[in-house]
Amino acid sequence: MNSKIILGLAVVAISIGLYGVTQTPSTKEIPTQSVNQVELKILAWQLKRDVVQGDKLVRRDFEAVYLTRQQAGSHGLTEDTRFNWQQSLFAKQALQQGGIVTPELLTSPGQTDYLNTVIEPGFVPFNVTVPGEDVVGGTISVGDLVDISVLSAPKQNLANDKRVDDIQHLTMTPLLAQVPVLDMVSRQRSVSTLSSEKVTEVTLVLQVTNRQVAQLTIAKRIAEIEVHKSIGKEFSDDLEADSSDVISLSGQRDEIREYRFK
Repeated sequence: MNSKIILGLAVVAISIGLYGVTQTPSTKEIPTQSVNQVELKILAWQLKRDVVQGDKLVRRDFEAVYLTRQQAGSHGLTEDTRFNWQQSLFAKQALQQGGIVTPELLTSPGQTDYLNTVIEPGFVPFNVTVPGEDVVGGTISVGDLVDISVLSAPKQNLANDKRVDDIQHLTMTPLLAQVPVLDMVSRQRSVSTLSSEKVTEVTLVLQVTNRQVAQLTIAKRIAEIEVHKSIGKEFSDDLEADSSDVISLSGQRDEIREYRFK
């Protein structure tokens, strides 16, 4: 009798347990929120002003911007754009404010398309090579204006002779003023095959007219050319002197005059 009661109670307990399991609401699966990955952006440079072909650009003309890969791709960029701000940069074409500038839109001295980019209509490039020490009046750099004068003597070709024999008729006269320097190339050459001594020569690429080309060509054949950093057109005529401004020509002996600063 007792065993029947125990068995009945067990059946009831099992039934109640099974009923509870079937009635328990199923646990809903909590959707996991996808974590958005941070998209890498590409550094680009945007113009802060309008420019025309040949304009020189510096760091302050640009603003750094960061583009998505899709935005960068529309400008042909696949990686960060970096410029050498120590280098002279010039626009190859007219560019608008707010535009993205890529390296292909700029040029620098020494590149094949540089001279055609910066030279103004109606002018031609002309090379003048002078000793490094003759580039006087301060450091000359690309974009500067220079004045050119010639040192000559009527009975001597100073283009070929370094020694001045006719000291009584030596003259220095201005030839050209306010000439733009498009490019500069420095190189060293040996003084002679018997010596290791070297001198520095500087080739200036100047922007000149055809008339000025003719003047410079003659000057290179008959006189010594001096190049000076220009301090203004109004001062260019001051680059004129002759022997009488330095030595006395009236006496038996040539005496160096005393200079006084006024």
